[in-house]
Amino acid sequence: MNALKIIEHLDNHGVTLWADGEDIGYRGDMSVITESVIEQLRNNKQDILQLLNEPSQSHDHLPIDWQIALSILDDMTAERRAQMVYHKAPVNILRREWRKRYQMTLSLNDWETERLEQDLRFNQYVHFNGMLETVERTTPEFEAKALEFIIWAESKGIKHMFLTIPTGLINDGRIRTLPADTVSGLDEYMKQNSQV
Repeated sequence: MNALKIIEHLDNHGVTLWADGEDIGYRGDMSVITESVIEQLRNNKQDILQLLNEPSQSHDHLPIDWQIALSILDDMTAERRAQMVYHKAPVNILRREWRKRYQMTLSLNDWETERLEQDLRFNQYVHFNGMLETVERTTPEFEAKALEFIIWAESKGIKHMFLTIPTGLINDGRIRTLPADTVSGLDEYMKQNSQV
């Protein structure tokens, strides 16, 4: 079995793989991870890591339920954007509406729904804002750049422009409003405003 077949086989049996530096991380149904599977992972480690590290705009290597949930979020974002007069304004998608759509599409119960959102959030494919009321589609690369951006904004004394705490909240449930929704956009903003 080649690397791609191993990844697909495990994905189809409820096990997600990811590249963890020079190692392969896995999560899911541990009864699937037999000695034989571990041996295949060892024998194909470099090929599997290469596939897991490949940048992919379509994220075809993601579990199918992740792909569907993210696709629904993309569709909702496009629908909302089409209704907006000012197209550069941030798009806020209500989490409960997104959740309702993908839960119905995938026929998930409440526990499975919660697990899917936890997985997407943990792997940084979604970011929840405003005490989880709104959700934005994202990627691990963008989240790393967003963190770098917030640290940069703090060093410039302008962090308050991008993080706000809604009235009445005393915890860290912050709403994030960034000036761009791409890695290159954040880079460009930092370059243009480096003298601030």
